[in-house]
Amino acid sequence: MNRVVDVKNLWLRYGDGDWVLKNISFSVDTEKTVLIIGRSGCGKTSFARALTGVAQSIFGAEVKGEIWLCGKRLEEMGLREIQSCVQMVNQDPYTHFLEPIPIDDLVSYAETVYGESALEHVYRVAQAVGVKDLLERPITSLSGGQLKRLSIAKALITNPSVLILDEPLMWLDDVDGTEVVLNTIRAARSAGKTVIVFEHRFKHLLDLADEIYIMRRDSLEKLGKELFRDLNTDGSAQPTHSEYRYGGSSPASRCDVVLELRDVWHRYDDSKWVLRGVSMEICRGDTIVVYGANGSGKSTLLRILAGVVKPVKGVVKRYADVVYVPQIPHLFITEDSIAEEINSICRHKKIGGNCIEYGTNIVKSFGYADLGATPLNLSWGQVTRLSTVLAYIASKNGVILLDEPFTGSTYFEAHQIIEALQKLESSAKIVTLSSKDYIPLIRGGKIYKIEDGVLKPFSYSENGIQNLVDLAKRIYGYE
Repeated sequence: MNRVVDVKNLWLRYGDGDWVLKNISFSVDTEKTVLIIGRSGCGKTSFARALTGVAQSIFGAEVKGEIWLCGKRLEEMGLREIQSCVQMVNQDPYTHFLEPIPIDDLVSYAETVYGESALEHVYRVAQAVGVKDLLERPITSLSGGQLKRLSIAKALITNPSVLILDEPLMWLDDVDGTEVVLNTIRAARSAGKTVIVFEHRFKHLLDLADEIYIMRRDSLEKLGKELFRDLNTDGSAQPTHSEYRYGGSSPASRCDVVLELRDVWHRYDDSKWVLRGVSMEICRGDTIVVYGANGSGKSTLLRILAGVVKPVKGVVKRYADVVYVPQIPHLFITEDSIAEEINSICRHKKIGGNCIEYGTNIVKSFGYADLGATPLNLSWGQVTRLSTVLAYIASKNGVILLDEPFTGSTYFEAHQIIEALQKLESSAKIVTLSSKDYIPLIRGGKIYKIEDGVLKPFSYSENGIQNLVDLAKRIYGYE
């Protein structure tokens, strides 16, 4: 076997800050699939960026140590050599596109490699990844999960020897999205490629990984597969306790309605209806999950509930203050430090009592000890959780809307978020999810599925995720 990636004594930091990575050594042979897990903020994305050279060339990181790709030192390789050796799919798929229409973006990129035959190569890859139906649609009309699939297609255009996937399952649904990633990995393995996956939702990848590592700032430690032997491929352990929950309305006599939708319809331009006749009452204290595939209308529903988007038809009534955290958490952040975020919430929401002290204690309880830290310098998972925690502080007696709040979080971190949300007994909580992975942790929730624009109650069975929470707590070393 030949080493296709070889890292020796890697150190990395941004500006004059602390070292994000300290003395990391790592190697991968050809045709291997490697899964790397770790707590959010431990440096996984920075490590992936360093392997492709963008940490140095785009993010201005200081890097020490050696990185060898396809038998050559990284600093001796030109851009085309790097692109033919290794390609990375970022956490945030929006970063992959420069043109407003996917087909234009992909063809422009392919022309730099294939010239006049670019369109042929784009269609070949799009067919393999199952995104041909998305190529002509404006990026602004696509869900995050649909863009994620398109970004995978773009990464495969150069036919790289090494494919790096950073949180590839983020925002992807159970129906097509997750299977697209798994099939992409299987196809890459069959074609003799090396695949390196950084992922928190590792249960889906256990059967495909030849090696599993846990990453910390100062080490990359190989884990024995025996740690995971009690988990089935769906993440459960036998025996599995079956429990069914479903969506429904609270009894009218006990329901203090805070949000109401009556026969809401919505579409963008003259396209098909995204929402069709959606009606629901949301009561104070409700915990509601809206589950559905990519592009099913989940984000549109939250935007309408928040008042960001007006429905084409129907009525929306709000009887309480609404706090909305979109799928891209950076859109929620407005200040230069965590402390200023807390101050801003307390000032604008006019929350009584000692709001700043209350907010500070809540934020610190989630591990954000440095209140002077700039939120936008945090990892994706850290920013997502911070936005959720800030919304928690701001949502007293109101409504909190969370679009995919568990992205970038470990199973245990997702568990912490859910436990906190369920303490908001006087607020309504509405969470959208593309995957059923975390639904079993939401005890007493009302579960709905949105499909073809229609919202309906949804039943599901317990899948043993508590075993994953316990395993994550143990291997990541949470207190």
